[in-house]
Amino acid sequence: MCDVRKLLFCVFISILSVTAYAVTDYKAMLKSCDELAQKGQQNASSTIQMVRIVEGQKDCYKNVANKIIDAEYAKNKQQMVSEFNNFIKISSDMAYSMQYPDSCNPNCGTIVGLNAANSDLEIIKAYVQQLLYIVSPE
Repeated sequence: MCDVRKLLFCVFISILSVTAYAVTDYKAMLKSCDELAQKGQQNASSTIQMVRIVEGQKDCYKNVANKIIDAEYAKNKQQMVSEFNNFIKISSDMAYSMQYPDSCNPNCGTIVGLNAANSDLEIIKAYVQQLLYIVSPE
């Protein structure tokens, strides 16, 4: 009986270590997304370039979200990917329509376009952070 407990404890610690490593790895990926965008923003010479950099950052976050879904939600992966993509489309539409009620959409190259892209990025970041919290509440 004691050996079974030790074995279960070892398995639990192993799983916990792998989960902690995966979450740390995801956080490192997100940090890389942010650092790359920050470097790009420092060298951007127009709002069009800044919007493109934010769009790249959003894509980076989306890729991390898809990796989390692939690794952590295998049973309902297809449904989650579909829901995530729908969420992204709806949140993007909302962020841009709030900023651009009567004009170009998206990425017009104005400060308004940059504000819309940043709003959308914040929504995506919150979604990914929630995924990480669910995987490993801290």
